[in-house]
Amino acid sequence: MNSAKLIAFNFIIPVAIALFFVIFNINQESLPKYLLSLSPYVFYLLSIIVIAISWHFNRIKFIFALLPLLMLYVSFMFLAKEDATSLFKLFSIVYPIHLIVFLLFKERGFFTLWGYLKILLFVFELGLVVWFIAFPNESLINIFQIKIFAFNVFPLSDISVVLGIFILFIMLSITLFGHLLIYNTSFVVMLVSFYVGFYFVKIPHALEHSFIVISLIILVLLIREAYRLAFYDELTSLPGRRALIEDMAKLGRKYSLAMVDIDFFKKFNDTYGHDTGDEVLQMVASKLAEVGGGKSYRYGGEEFVILFPSRERDEAFIHTDILREVIATTPFMVRGKNKNKKIFVNISAGIVQNLSSDNDPFETMKRADKALYKAKEAGRNKVIKA
Repeated sequence: MNSAKLIAFNFIIPVAIALFFVIFNINQESLPKYLLSLSPYVFYLLSIIVIAISWHFNRIKFIFALLPLLMLYVSFMFLAKEDATSLFKLFSIVYPIHLIVFLLFKERGFFTLWGYLKILLFVFELGLVVWFIAFPNESLINIFQIKIFAFNVFPLSDISVVLGIFILFIMLSITLFGHLLIYNTSFVVMLVSFYVGFYFVKIPHALEHSFIVISLIILVLLIREAYRLAFYDELTSLPGRRALIEDMAKLGRKYSLAMVDIDFFKKFNDTYGHDTGDEVLQMVASKLAEVGGGKSYRYGGEEFVILFPSRERDEAFIHTDILREVIATTPFMVRGKNKNKKIFVNISAGIVQNLSSDNDPFETMKRADKALYKAKEAGRNKVIKA
C-alpha cells in the first residue's frame, strides 16, 4: 500500500494543471477574447507535440489516450446537432472505459502483438461509434435515458456518471495499491477533467479547456517519465548513479557518506535464483529509502550509497546503524514449490565524513568503500566509521 504522502506528492502537478484551467475558465469574462479564441489551436498544437513525443519514446498508451479526444473535437465541428448529441452521449460512456483499459495495458511497443491488439481495440471502438451515429439504435438510446439519480446530471446521462464513478473507484484503488504512481494519479485527474468538461459543455471553451488539461497532463507525464528513466533505478525505484553524481555536485562544505553492501548476495543469488535476488534488492531498497537524515541511491549491483548532507559522521553512523538493525531483523520469505522459507538479510556499511583534503565527493566515496571492506572483514552485519 502506497503512503498518503507519496500519493499526495504525485497528485500535485496534475491537480495544479486542472485547477489553473478551472480558475481560467471561471474568470474568462475578464480575459481578452483573442486569448480565448486560441484555445482550439492550443489543443491541436499540444496534441501534435504529445503524439510526436509519445511515438518517439514508444509510449503508445498516451497516443491512444489523446487521439480519441482529438477525433471527437474535430467531429463536433462537422456533425449535425442531432448526431453530435448522440456522439456526445456515447463518447461519455466509451472514453472512460477506453482510458482505464489503456492505463492497465503495459507498454510493449507499437509493432508487437500487444500493439496490434491495441490498434484493433481502438478500431473496434471507432467502428462502434460510427455505426451508432450512422444507424441509431433505439434500445441503446433508451439506455442513455435511464434515471438512476434523484438529481439531474444533464447533459451527461445517469449511466455515464455511474460508470465514471465505478472507473474512478478502480483508478483510486490502483493508485492506493499499485506501482508507477505518476501514471495512476495522472489518469485519475484526466478522468475527472474529462467529466468536468462534458458536464460544463455549454459553458464557452469548457470542453476545449478540459481537453487541454488532459493533453498538458500527458505532456508533463512524459517529461516526468523521461526524468524517472534517466535518474531512477528501474528495479528498486531508488535514485540511480546519475542522480547520485548530480546530487554530489550540490553538496556543501560538510557532509557524510555511507557505502552499503548486502552481505553474501552472490551466494544468495546462486542458492535461490536471480528472481528472488531481485526481490531482496527491492526489500533492502525500500528500507534504505526510509533512512533518517539522508538520501539513498543504488550504485550498482548490490551496492548502495547514502548521502548525509550537512551531517557529522557520528550522526550519519546512528542513522545507518538503525537501518542495519531494521534490515537484519526483518524476515524475508523465500517462496518455493513446496514450502516457504523465512530468512534474514544483512548489510554492511562504511561511514566517512568529508575532509578538506578530499578533492571531490568521489575521494570521500573511496574512503567509505575502504571502510565498507573493513566492515566485511570484521564479520559483516556491521557499520564501520572511518
